[in-house]
Amino acid sequence: MEKSTKRTLNSFFLFLTSFIYFFLAYVGFKKQNLNLTNYDKITSVIVDKGIDYRYGSKGNKSKCFYIQLGDTDRKLGVYRMSKNYDDLLDKFIIGDTVTVYYRDNNNSSENINIDLVQVEKGEQILLDKKEYERKESSLIYIGLIAGVLTIVLSYLYYKRKIIPYAT
Repeated sequence: MEKSTKRTLNSFFLFLTSFIYFFLAYVGFKKQNLNLTNYDKITSVIVDKGIDYRYGSKGNKSKCFYIQLGDTDRKLGVYRMSKNYDDLLDKFIIGDTVTVYYRDNNNSSENINIDLVQVEKGEQILLDKKEYERKESSLIYIGLIAGVLTIVLSYLYYKRKIIPYAT
């Protein structure tokens, strides 16, 4: 294969990777302005709460806040990059009846489901869905920045590698 053709293909494949990043941005955008009726809902009593390590399906572990409800054997939780859960430890009281909105990921290899979207105690919102939306909005920024960057890099690669050097 000719060198310029090979370099053109490499530049094209680099350009195509930008679509992966734009897809991440799209996923993040779709998770904005959540409609709670699209999520699983449980009204039950809190039987346990705390901070524990969540073991993911890929072997990674992260510290997160969790609650355990009387009607389910799964722990539902929240992950924060700041690892600051003091406000949640104060708001959630064992024995309180709460309404929980979450996304059931049906992943039995995870000990804590961190897709807890919103928690309400009567009319009071203990955990607002806006926190979940903000967390997902990082996908928008990562996707847009990385997508534009790969397009620029593919263009620069194409321009620099295709033009023959003067000898």
